[in-house]
Amino acid sequence: MKRTRIGVVGCGAIATLYQLPALRRVADVELVAVVDTDAAWAATVARRFEARESFADPAALVGRVDAALIATPNHTHADIACALLGAGVHVLCEKPLATTRSEVERMLDAAAHGGTRLMAAHCLRFSPNLAMLEQVVTDGWLGELTAISGAIGGPYDTSARRTDFRRQKRLAGGGVLVDLGVHIVDLAVWMAGAAPAAVTYDDSTAPGWEVETDVEVVLDFPNSSRATLNASFTHALDASFTVRGRDGWATASLYRPTDLTLFSNRARVCRAAGVQQIHVPGASMYDRQIGHFCARVRSGEEFCVRAGEVRAVIDVIERCYRQREADAA
Repeated sequence: MKRTRIGVVGCGAIATLYQLPALRRVADVELVAVVDTDAAWAATVARRFEARESFADPAALVGRVDAALIATPNHTHADIACALLGAGVHVLCEKPLATTRSEVERMLDAAAHGGTRLMAAHCLRFSPNLAMLEQVVTDGWLGELTAISGAIGGPYDTSARRTDFRRQKRLAGGGVLVDLGVHIVDLAVWMAGAAPAAVTYDDSTAPGWEVETDVEVVLDFPNSSRATLNASFTHALDASFTVRGRDGWATASLYRPTDLTLFSNRARVCRAAGVQQIHVPGASMYDRQIGHFCARVRSGEEFCVRAGEVRAVIDVIERCYRQREADAA
């Protein structure tokens, strides 16, 4: 099988700690080049991960790669992706895909006109326990959904990062909601199988930040289920995701990909022995995400992260920020 030639744009912590190691492990991928505005750092990263070339300009990837992974500050995603998509390069773009709905549409249009493929890198969908949770929901083990809850986050200063763009509104496009909360908003939309009909939002901002550092989002879905979601840059949350239905519930850890707790009235083992602690075989969500992206680019099949879901997620974020602005007026 011909390997997919990939370039990585942005050599920050996410790329160097997770994405680049995964690219080295996935068998049908060839890491061709890395790009960073700091050319010396790009050269260092290229040597570390055995990429053949390094550049300071993403345009240098055109003609050299089949696809690119974009892991740059949020506000740059749309411009970089549109240029590459229009030049025949498929794109896997870190979350958030963009910071506004108009930018998302511009990126999708660029892919359509360029005959290329664009996928948002919502990595938690590829965590083994969350993938099994979605299958449990889809297969009806929990019955009609009634409630979803999720929490993610921890003290910002303890996380790995190369730059500090997330404190600045111009560079980040928003705070903890668009940076971390986007993960659990995406999971809620995925599990519910629909865009929310109503959105309620509350936030707070820690000293020294231009953007929100703590949020609570409530999503009311057309099927009458409600999602209550929390994200924080100031304190540790329980990092879990729970789905409840009329016939049971299930909880998955966001950071321990092998852990799933399940109770279902429709499962004989639960009726006999109660709540089940399920150990899911471990696998890197980054390996699975890259493998899925490359396989679907080759086959032409739809990505598991669908355009409609991406639109629904960015719409939630925009509605939250509009509500905040209205409250502040």
